[in-house]
Amino acid sequence: MIRPFSLSDLNAILKIERESFPKSPYDRMTFVHLHSLYPEHFLVYTGTTGDKEDRIWGYIIFSPEEHIISLAVLTPQRKKGVGKELLQKAMETPRLKGLQAEVRRSNLGAQAFYLRMGFRIVGAVPNYYGNEDALIIQWTPSISGRA
Repeated sequence: MIRPFSLSDLNAILKIERESFPKSPYDRMTFVHLHSLYPEHFLVYTGTTGDKEDRIWGYIIFSPEEHIISLAVLTPQRKKGVGKELLQKAMETPRLKGLQAEVRRSNLGAQAFYLRMGFRIVGAVPNYYGNEDALIIQWTPSISGRA
């Protein structure tokens, strides 16, 4: 299930963040700030594990200016459609004219994921991640694919 983020989700989000982005994870205050800026665009995916309790499996944060700030999925839940559902939910946001993000040049898995989702590489930013370039990826909805 996809729902809006709440502050009670913060510890679970921090765990996913540290696991997904060990080189440059966002901290607690960054997430609190992002939630205050984009409360309607900070979404979490919850799933049920063996103990029948809902757990946070992933999240997406994007801005009304159509920028994906962060998308991450808990390692055991990857390649199960969680990231796809979160990204599709963002792509279905009314009045959205597209989405853009940066991806590490070395992150071939993320690049492949975004390309499968209809994004294309439109540029690069040298040394965006300090000593590594970022690829700029972009998605624009097709007229036939949107209401």
